[in-house]
Amino acid sequence: MGELSQLVGHVTHGLVARAAAEQGGVISGDNPLHYLPSDPFRLWVIQLVIIIAMAQFLALFFDRIRQPRVIAEIIGGIILGPSIMGRIPNFKNSIFPDASIPGLTLTSTIGLIIFLFLVGLEIDTKVIKRNIISATSISVAGLILPLGLGAAVGVGIYKEFIDPAVNFGYFLLFTAVAVGITAFPVLCRILTSLNLLDTTVGVVTLAAGVGNDVVGWVLLALTVALVNASTGLTALYVLLACVGYVIFLLYPGRWAYVWLARWTGSLEQGSPTNGMMTMTLIIVFVSAFFTDIIGVHAIFGGFVAGLIIPHENGYAISIVERLEDLVSIIFIPIA
Repeated sequence: MGELSQLVGHVTHGLVARAAAEQGGVISGDNPLHYLPSDPFRLWVIQLVIIIAMAQFLALFFDRIRQPRVIAEIIGGIILGPSIMGRIPNFKNSIFPDASIPGLTLTSTIGLIIFLFLVGLEIDTKVIKRNIISATSISVAGLILPLGLGAAVGVGIYKEFIDPAVNFGYFLLFTAVAVGITAFPVLCRILTSLNLLDTTVGVVTLAAGVGNDVVGWVLLALTVALVNASTGLTALYVLLACVGYVIFLLYPGRWAYVWLARWTGSLEQGSPTNGMMTMTLIIVFVSAFFTDIIGVHAIFGGFVAGLIIPHENGYAISIVERLEDLVSIIFIPIA
């Protein structure tokens, strides 16, 4: 019993000492750069500050040459990545360890979902309907040519670098999709920076980009299904589920949302109540969740959710004012 008591006392003393050291933080010698899976907040803040500072610094230069802010953020990512600062000894392991990347990825995804929601919110669906033929034509032309060029590049890559055991057709399909798919969030950032979202050109371009993005994700689902020896019908199911969901959200979903906004008095006062704002954010994230689980990126769900928001009495503008600064300053530079 005496040995057991001593062992329990020793373990208890160690746990208390460890807790005291952790409670004391940097005062007790704790290193804030040390990543703790149970408490990732400290390193996340350091990463956030570094990313935002880099983006803002580069934006000072790119604003002078009239380039969209997204260009500064892309180049900032390259500088902070393995190509430049990642070559500094221990920089990556200290500031951006592999274990912390999922947290940054989640933060950026949340930011992109809300940002694409705000973009969709500013779109006038009537303009899309009036220019649907033009948008479709641009989308088809903007997809076929890059897909063809991607497949052509894939032929050379396959002959020089790929093991012949890899299926040639599947590899060409993959490279074609990789080249042909639209960087939809970047397109949205450029149109937003140039104040083109409220113009016919901007809306048609965005509609064409949405079409490209959906088709690209469907083709990617087809590629994965073929590589995994599954049926190619998977891609068809993804497309049908996506189209069906968009129709559901734009018609019965929009009608239900407008009715609820009127019932709560939000439309009359031109600003959502706290309950209506909560419901709106729930719709955004549930929509993103659904498009993600059917094989289309979550950001597409956020964009489609923005299309159902009514614009009467400045209601949509009020939602934008509540979310825009937080998204543009905090979330978007990470994305």
